Amino acid sequence: MRQLCRFLLVVATSAVVMLLLRLFVFGIYESPVDINGRISKGDCVFVFRLNKDHLSKNDIVAFHGKGGCALGEVIGLPGDTLSLYRQRYVIPHRPCPKECMCDDCDLFLLNTGCGECLVFRRDIAGKSCTLWNLPW
Repeated sequence: MRQLCRFLLVVATSAVVMLLLRLFVFGIYESPVDINGRISKGDCVFVFRLNKDHLSKNDIVAFHGKGGCALGEVIGLPGDTLSLYRQRYVIPHRPCPKECMCDDCDLFLLNTGCGECLVFRRDIAGKSCTLWNLPW
């Protein structure tokens, strides 16, 4: 009986540790669309949630959009200048009021494979890398 209790305690502890790691450290997502030939539709990507502070161009990130979690490639950083319909725009460093000095207010321009969108740093779940692509 004692061995059974120890076994159940080990299994329960392992399950709780894995759940906490999955919630706070990493996630695995499946790409719904192609993103610039770097990620194909159906690719499984590993998202490391603790590595979202130092983003650079061409990083693939997971972010929280309107329809849940989505993937995108960083194509514009805060301070970059964009040209749209013969107008020039600068991606602001901190678009919120002056009293807010947090880094979570930085905006990034992402290519989602279906279009481009501006995403706040606070909505980015983390950087990702491709794990595998199943052929079916």
